Amino acid sequence: MLSQPKPSLLPRIARLVVVGAICLSLGMHWALLQGIAWTGMLISFASEGTVIEAVEKTFDGQHGCALCAKVKEGRDSNQKQPQQAGQSLKKIDAVLVEVTRLVAPAGERISFAMIRELMVKRNEMPETPPPRRGLA
Repeated sequence: MLSQPKPSLLPRIARLVVVGAICLSLGMHWALLQGIAWTGMLISFASEGTVIEAVEKTFDGQHGCALCAKVKEGRDSNQKQPQQAGQSLKKIDAVLVEVTRLVAPAGERISFAMIRELMVKRNEMPETPPPRRGLA
């Protein structure tokens, strides 16, 4: 029996480190923390009232939690640092601005009314089939 060589774990770890560094440099850790804060707020507000009220309170910006405040402070401090870095970041910002101007092709827009109409149709009972002839 020939044994297959085991793949090395080092390339996987290296990829994870690179992906983690890119995520941190893009500020994705703040998005993760904000998502955790919203989840906690949604759960706590839902225990006090209805789910709709909980969603409204969570995302209205007036009922922020302590973690939301820390995320806002951290994001603001991260935005101030690149301005001090100098000219090289201005070039990167110029490239990013050009990339964000790309517009997706216009597609069919689906409204809530259209979706509701489809769902109501799917809720109705199907028509009864015509009677079959008896097989003799």
